[in-house]
Amino acid sequence: MPVLELLQARVSAGTTWRVVQLTDGDGAYGLGEYSDAGPGAAGVWAAVAAGLAEGGSVSAVVAGLNRRGPLAVRTVRGALELAAADLAARRTGQPLWRWLGGTEPRPVARHASIDRALRLRTPEEFAEVARAAVADGYRAVKCAPFDGLPAKVRLRVGLARAVAVRRAVPQAGLMVDVHGLLRVDDVLASARELGALGLRWLEDAAPVASLRAVAGIAPLAGGELAADLSELQPALQEGLLAWVLPDVKHAGGFRAATSLVSAALGAGAGVSLHNPAGPVATAAGVHLAVALGPSVETEFAYGETAWRADAVRPAEAGAGAWLRPAAGPGLGLELDRRRWTLERAW
Repeated sequence: MPVLELLQARVSAGTTWRVVQLTDGDGAYGLGEYSDAGPGAAGVWAAVAAGLAEGGSVSAVVAGLNRRGPLAVRTVRGALELAAADLAARRTGQPLWRWLGGTEPRPVARHASIDRALRLRTPEEFAEVARAAVADGYRAVKCAPFDGLPAKVRLRVGLARAVAVRRAVPQAGLMVDVHGLLRVDDVLASARELGALGLRWLEDAAPVASLRAVAGIAPLAGGELAADLSELQPALQEGLLAWVLPDVKHAGGFRAATSLVSAALGAGAGVSLHNPAGPVATAAGVHLAVALGPSVETEFAYGETAWRADAVRPAEAGAGAWLRPAAGPGLGLELDRRRWTLERAW
């Protein structure tokens, strides 16, 4: 029976990275990340461990986790599938991108997602962090300016934050994530202000079924919690989604994410992998992007902690608009256990 270890690294008041290590009897292992799975993840992992203890194979246990189920189930599924893929690729001596079908390594474009670096969340701090990201070589910046605000001031203060970012980095690509926090009427009422930002995309401005109502304000993006193509297909067919943002974890693994990416590209949409997460999920996304081709880019959680790069070995690549997959078999990295705490093992 493989050994499951659940590890965590506390990063900030709002972020804890959570990783599973799957180790076979001969010591071969693979890593997967399930950060942001929610409180139900512990129970799902207990069920996974029970399935393995009863003699089930990892692939059978993965198949038994419903990728159309709750977020915790899908995210645990994604982490377990990633760990199994990492382990398999390491056994063959191949980097994960090649094991996934890629033909050659290449740099993957990434943008700086700045929200988890913010503490005060004033317009001035939004501007300061965005300016720092561009100084570090990023060409595009994403922010979620409507987060953490009371409803009565959400629109006004959120727009002020977004305007501050645009003024701070006038030449950079700018993406605004609404996180579904505004009513459609509020989005329409702020159409002029949002349009003036010259956005690369406007994310989760309305439910997928209501995207037509906000079409034309800016290129629209969504899909970070999608696990099945049926959730996005109507919007893709109507040309309402300019960008699709699959998350390998939340989609339930590489197979589901690949299906979403292929459908998006086939419909003429751009693809940027959603990933405000830790270095294991980031590495997984980079390997998948390499395997799927140069049209696929990724998100990067910028500036949240000074020690991020040292949470894995070799150290994660630093700043800049491009990220290369680590060399070596599988993901090409291991955890630096000094940064991680063991939560549970079976």
